[in-house]
Amino acid sequence: MRWTVCVALVMCLVGSVFAADPYETDSITYTGGEYKNETFNYRIMKPAIVEAGKKYPLILFLHGAGERGNDNGKTLKHFCRMMAKANYREQYPCYVLVPQCRTEKKWVNVDWSTPNAFKVPDKPNHQMTVAIAALKKTIKENAVDEGRVYLTGLSMGGYGSWYLGAVHADWFAAVAPICGGGDMRLAKHFVGKPVWAFHGDMDKAVPVQRSREMIEAIKKAGGDPKYTEWAGMGHNVWTRAYSDPKGLMPWMFKQVRQTKTRRKVRNTNEGLLELTGENSPLAQGERIVFLGDSITAAARRSGGFIWTIQHSLDYRQPKKGVTLVNAGISGHKVPDLQKRLDRDVISKKPTVVFIYIGINDVWHSQRGRGTPKDKFESGLHDIIGRIKKASATVVLATPTVIGEKHDGSNKMDGMLEEYAAISRKVAKAENLELCDLRVAFIDYLKAKNEENAAKGILTGDTVHLNGAGNRLVANEAGRSIAAALRNRK
Repeated sequence: MRWTVCVALVMCLVGSVFAADPYETDSITYTGGEYKNETFNYRIMKPAIVEAGKKYPLILFLHGAGERGNDNGKTLKHFCRMMAKANYREQYPCYVLVPQCRTEKKWVNVDWSTPNAFKVPDKPNHQMTVAIAALKKTIKENAVDEGRVYLTGLSMGGYGSWYLGAVHADWFAAVAPICGGGDMRLAKHFVGKPVWAFHGDMDKAVPVQRSREMIEAIKKAGGDPKYTEWAGMGHNVWTRAYSDPKGLMPWMFKQVRQTKTRRKVRNTNEGLLELTGENSPLAQGERIVFLGDSITAAARRSGGFIWTIQHSLDYRQPKKGVTLVNAGISGHKVPDLQKRLDRDVISKKPTVVFIYIGINDVWHSQRGRGTPKDKFESGLHDIIGRIKKASATVVLATPTVIGEKHDGSNKMDGMLEEYAAISRKVAKAENLELCDLRVAFIDYLKAKNEENAAKGILTGDTVHLNGAGNRLVANEAGRSIAAALRNRK
């Protein structure tokens, strides 16, 4: 009898932990535009049990147009209702944050029904600004794992997810927009980020083209997003997307973003030692040509990345007889490299060629003298084909930076991402070792450039390398050349 009573008490306690409406109400006061000291309420569901010293994921959910208003109860349907179920709370212990957009307002001020591509405003509107403030407040006041903050939204919230996930890509471990749409100009921000979008091909509220074009734009920029489009389904695909036990939710909770404390910048000697250290794959008499522009030309000077590699070779591998050849010329672009390839590269009888090009192809476009993308791509293929015919191993590097702000706000960032994506595409097609310097630079700047300065971290003038930049390139080049040599037939 006592045992039965104890079991009953335990079941009551469990039932109280997984309550029917576990969403608490919180608020912030906001002033901006038409609002002055306005109170905005939002809902938050905390993990059923919060253990001392433990941190938990957070999902920021942006609702659709039907849930707008100032009654937070309207938002607690669809995804929110599902996440409040006992089995979901047990399987996915997390915070769920649900801000509310006011009546007749939008998360992003765009026309949802337009079949045409659109541009979003440069700054978040007041509704999104309030949502961002609620997110920051929730993270500050709760045991949130900042490496596992997820963003999802449906319909109007799908537009909001595409927008917020782009302009603050560094905040989220994964973004899942459902039947929404985004500004294709922002696709570059999703490169290297976990994204999974959903849409129905019969959607009459938001054209399916909105999701299709964003996915294609991300792929074109060099990203690898996931996309699910269901044939015969209309606007409501969120129920299916969120409830699939082997789909979105388990995938989302596997994603982890590197935070400032987690992000690891590679040891500045580690990659270099792969090339020059005890287990170096360098053959006797190796000849390595570095082909590029003024960045490469300056690398022969003391402290430059070619000088750094040579200095390491002289110290660690003096008997290998390795020759490094600098074939960098200021102002050069891919067409220039094509013209002088025989003279400056092939005639040197290289065993390895490291190609570091693309900055001027982008930068000079401001003066109408850049390289069109098709010429850039075909030119790279031509250069690589001719080097291969000379029996040399090729390593292709992506262009680095024109400005060191790590949030995508440098003037040429969008174009640089497009050209870096072309380099990645060419390397894959040619089966080359890729030295992704752009990714290495952005990762370094995210970790080290806390003030988001335009220069002074890796460059002296937004483009040309300083000491730290040269050490980083020497490290990444050493790593990539070593990998190419190990795979050489």
